[in-house]
Formats: sequence, C-alpha cells, structure tokens
Amino acid sequence: MRAGCAVLLLVTIGLFGGVAGAAWIGYRALQEPEIAANPGTADDGVRGQQKIYDVARGSSGRSKTRPRQVVLSEPELNGFLARHLGEAARIPVAVGTVKLVGDGVVEFKGQLPLRHVLAARPLVPILGLLPDRWLKRSVWLHLGTRASLEVGTARSQRRYLRLDVERFALGRQPLPEILMRLLVSPATLGLLRWQMPDTVEGITVEPGVVVVRTAS
Repeated sequence: MRAGCAVLLLVTIGLFGGVAGAAWIGYRALQEPEIAANPGTADDGVRGQQKIYDVARGSSGRSKTRPRQVVLSEPELNGFLARHLGEAARIPVAVGTVKLVGDGVVEFKGQLPLRHVLAARPLVPILGLLPDRWLKRSVWLHLGTRASLEVGTARSQRRYLRLDVERFALGRQPLPEILMRLLVSPATLGLLRWQMPDTVEGITVEPGVVVVRTAS
C-alpha cells in the first residue's frame, strides 16, 4: 500500500472513530442515571413541606435558646422536590431526585432542557447555531455532591446549604468535574447553593435522612 493511501486510511478511521465516539457519548448522555433513591409519595411530600416550613419559621422571632433537630427522610425530601423544585430553582426541572448516601454525600439527578444545561457564557454563540428542537430536548444531569453549611461574614451571618460537586455526568456519561463550571448555566449551578434561616446551626447527611439542627 502506498504511503499516501495509508495516511488517508488512517485519517478516515480516525474521523470515523471520532464520530462514533461522539455518537456513543451523546447516546449515554440521554440515558436516565441509575440512582436507587426512594421517590416518596404525595403524603411524604406534605410531611416534608411541613418540616421545611418549621425550619424556615425558626428565623421569625422565636427563642434561640433551645436547640432542636428537624429530621427529613429521603422519601419526604423527594416528595417535596417533586412538587416544588421547579418553582424554587426557577428553571424548568421536569424531574428531580436525591439520594442521601450518608457521610455528607448527596446524589442528585434532574431532567431539564439542553438549553438550560449548556448555557454557560463560552457556549452562548454555539447554542445560537443549534436547531431549536435540539435545545428543547431534555437531558439528564447527574451530580455527586458533598453537603455543608456555609456561614457568611460576621457582619451578615448569612447561611447557605452548599453542595460541592465531586462527580459530574450527563445521563450515564461521566465527565470531568471541571467541565461543569465551563458548560453548565449559572441558573443551573444555583441548585448547588440554598440560603438557610439564620437559626440553622448545622446540617448532617446520614444514610436516608438529613438532620437540620436549629437554635430554636
């Protein structure tokens, strides 16, 4: 075989492999992640909502001298998210499920349109070239995070539930965590930080439950 033909063959194989690899990654990105979480029921959601409201009311003037705990089970949390996540997140999350692994680890999967996943500033010009039907297609975002309570400066003392990403995947396709900051929209990244009432003193994730410690 002549050298020119060999080079052409190698280039063809490389291009075919690249296209096939991209197609395989795209296929896996559309698959639903496997998370063995308890989705909960409507009744679980009502109980979860009441407990979350109990925590929120802790900042409305009640005494801060008696510590207490509010324990949210995984079904209660998922039942609440099924009804309120899209409203709270202000992005169209069609499905949202969490798995409370324990030792601070929380797994999350959510389904939302591609335009709300890949909308970081560097990608905006590229997204403008894609067909609208592609941007409307739902994809799965799968995150492995570690929860902690972030306390603000001494002046404001604002508190946040912070979820630091340790694993990132689109569907069932794992991707480097650094790509999340480069690809994912700021609105979607907002799911990783939630303001807490000033009475919250600690948040602990145990297997199947999250324990919120308050000062009232």
